[in-house]
Amino acid sequence: MHVAAFLPHHLLTHLRLVLGVSHALDSATDLAHLDTMLRNAVHDVLIVDPAMQNGQLAGDLEELLSRHRTVPVIAYTGLAPYAMRALLRLARAGVQSVVLHRFDDEPRHFLDLIERAPSHPMAEMLLQELAVPLRALPVGVTRVIEQLLHSPQLVKNSQELAKVAGMAPRSLYRHLTPVGLQPRQLIVGARLLRAYTLLREPGSRLKEIAQKLGYADPDTLSHLLQEWTGHNAKAIRRDVPPNEFVRLLAAHMLRA
Repeated sequence: MHVAAFLPHHLLTHLRLVLGVSHALDSATDLAHLDTMLRNAVHDVLIVDPAMQNGQLAGDLEELLSRHRTVPVIAYTGLAPYAMRALLRLARAGVQSVVLHRFDDEPRHFLDLIERAPSHPMAEMLLQELAVPLRALPVGVTRVIEQLLHSPQLVKNSQELAKVAGMAPRSLYRHLTPVGLQPRQLIVGARLLRAYTLLREPGSRLKEIAQKLGYADPDTLSHLLQEWTGHNAKAIRRDVPPNEFVRLLAAHMLRA
């Protein structure tokens, strides 16, 4: 999981303890830095303190969150009057999860909340489409595929996917090939799945989406969308419903 944070030092220190080595953490120094982080990389969850600078940033933070609506947000703050006022503002931006420092940020409880925060219904839809071949795979390989579809930034290539699965690339291919799947197709499919969600976000731009997903050239992402689904980015943004997009991805994966 890839976590973004905008927190004061003492809360950030505790968050690092909570995450341990199991999840990656990017910490922003100010709101401009946070905006750049969210534009340039895919993050599974954002953890912010609305009481930064005694709550004076709450309005700007609310505006920033409205530009990045696809990222789940957890408010992590202390119990102070200005913090409560700031939380009310963030509630208007859709923030529902709140953790209070020294009250309910016990590491195991906090980590469980963080890991449950991301909601990727399209990933679940694609897993359903691939249910038959996935049932024929070892449990460990299936879990890695599930992680990949939920977090497309998990790996950059087939070698990294095999490493996460705890096996050599040749062994991963040996498991996947008989059921009609390939490591590269799974990696690209996971990225295109997230691209769909980002494309449907108001005001999103293909160049920024491509950069988030690891493509230096937006034309590469555009070509992949056309090749895999038969639709260009504009049509996908406007006309292709989620279930149809998922069906097209699954068909291409298995056909390849």
